[in-house]
Amino acid sequence: MKIARWIKYPESQPEESGLYVVNWKINNVYMTVLSFFDRNTKRWYDSNDREKLIDGINAFNPFKVTPHV
Repeated sequence: MKIARWIKYPESQPEESGLYVVNWKINNVYMTVLSFFDRNTKRWYDSNDREKLIDGINAFNPFKVTPHV
C-alpha cells in the first residue's frame, strides 16, 4: 500500500490520465470518490461515465488507481 500526501488541485495536476482517488466538495460536503482525470482536457470525469464532468475537486492522491487482473 502506498501512502502519500494529497496534492491540491488545480494548483497541481496529475502527471498522466487515469483513475485517482479525489476529495470532492458538493453541497458543502466533502467526499472521497474515484474519478477519471483526462490530461488532454485537464478535467475530472465521473469514473463510470466519461461524458459527465465533475466540478469541485480540491485534492487528489498522486497514485493512480490500477485494476488488479
